[in-house]
Amino acid sequence: MSAGVVRVAPVLPRSSPGWVDGRLLWVGCAVVFGTMLGLGAAVGGVGMAIMVALIPVAVALVLAPEWLPIALLVTVFTEAYSLGGVTISRVAGPIALGLLLLQTAPGSAARFRGLDRRVGLYILAYSVWAFASSLWTVNFDGSLQAGGTGFAIVSLALSAVYLVATATLVTTEQQLRRVVVAVWALGSVMGLVAIAEYLSGAGRAIGVSGDANFFASLQIVAIPIGAVLVGHVRTSFQRAAVLAGVGISVGSVIVTLSRGGILALIGLTLLLCFQPARAFFRTHARKRLFLGVMAVGAALLLTASYSALSARTSSLFNTADGGSGRANLWKAAGTGFGQHPVLGLGFGAFSSRANDLMRMTPGVDFTAYRLRPGGQPVHNAYLESLVELGPLGAALFIAMLVSIVRTFRRSARVAARNGSEFLSGVSRALSLSVIGFAFTSLLLSTETDRTLWVLMGLALTLPRITATASAPRGRTP
Repeated sequence: MSAGVVRVAPVLPRSSPGWVDGRLLWVGCAVVFGTMLGLGAAVGGVGMAIMVALIPVAVALVLAPEWLPIALLVTVFTEAYSLGGVTISRVAGPIALGLLLLQTAPGSAARFRGLDRRVGLYILAYSVWAFASSLWTVNFDGSLQAGGTGFAIVSLALSAVYLVATATLVTTEQQLRRVVVAVWALGSVMGLVAIAEYLSGAGRAIGVSGDANFFASLQIVAIPIGAVLVGHVRTSFQRAAVLAGVGISVGSVIVTLSRGGILALIGLTLLLCFQPARAFFRTHARKRLFLGVMAVGAALLLTASYSALSARTSSLFNTADGGSGRANLWKAAGTGFGQHPVLGLGFGAFSSRANDLMRMTPGVDFTAYRLRPGGQPVHNAYLESLVELGPLGAALFIAMLVSIVRTFRRSARVAARNGSEFLSGVSRALSLSVIGFAFTSLLLSTETDRTLWVLMGLALTLPRITATASAPRGRTP
């Protein structure tokens, strides 16, 4: 082998699409090193220390890019962290894009082979329509401030980076196992953080996500994945650890006091009750054990938070901190749709018009509601898609969700035929995660939420993993 070429044999053999010239790898390491130093210098103080500390991680990801999806999952669970006022995902997105571009080499198109075309077409159509709305939006806002189409498009592009990284770098069953373990571990750790936060006197637990409602939706996604992991670990100690983590995740949803999250948790529990024991939990005993742990976790934290949760539930439609804000916003969204019934206001543009629309909408109650500077999103992803992107945009958003659920269910059947209980169970779990997330989206604006786009990335890649799956070769470590 010539001196100028390096093979990254353990992870990317020469025949791999991601194999690149060694000189390019070193250039990539240098670029990442310089970029992170520059970002650190720009934010200064603690930010500088964090960026310097993360340099070895970034360089390691250049050399072993298959771990990039795990690193991005960490940023999904720690969205509250920011550098110079910029959230961690907005820092990680461009860096991840650079790492993905470094993997562009002759034959790299093979990473896209076998991806689910139906899901891909819906995602592409929705994204193109959202980008196209910049041509007719009521507020593009070239300064890229929140509330304008420019800001929303940038957010959509960053979410697309999460999707591409997941779809192109999670290509084997072993890599999928890593994702499953990472989701369970992150959900458990951040659940502990949230519970400790609440017990220490916080009004609502938010974990490290920056928002109680979004944290609840994230944990709703993690719980079914933990359910599958229970049946695919080697020892009783590992099973106990997984069950404890799931119980923590369930309890953490309760202490967020998120009404949408708790309703989604109830619906998710019912769905888990109807899952076939062998296909999902592997045995009836493990199914009973899992559901029992869920019940215990919910009961313990419900006892600790009952008073606060009862007050928030009773105020759903009649106080400023309750659901009246959403009721007003939903009425205003109806007015906005009436003004632009075909193309919509433009992707991400509702917030900037929300206050004006509420003022002109009959029936909006301001007695217990205070207008927010800069407005608010609709807090309903489906209604927001309708008012911002018109009927076509709303239909495409719903079609994306439906298509990824169908893809996961189809992958579960294929994996079962091929004898892979793990892949079949994970596919079923992911379909439940999407359903739970879709339910929380009734009360949240989630169109560019990184969690959703990671799930879509898994929907793109899972069919090619399950299509080549064989009989199980052991359980998840």
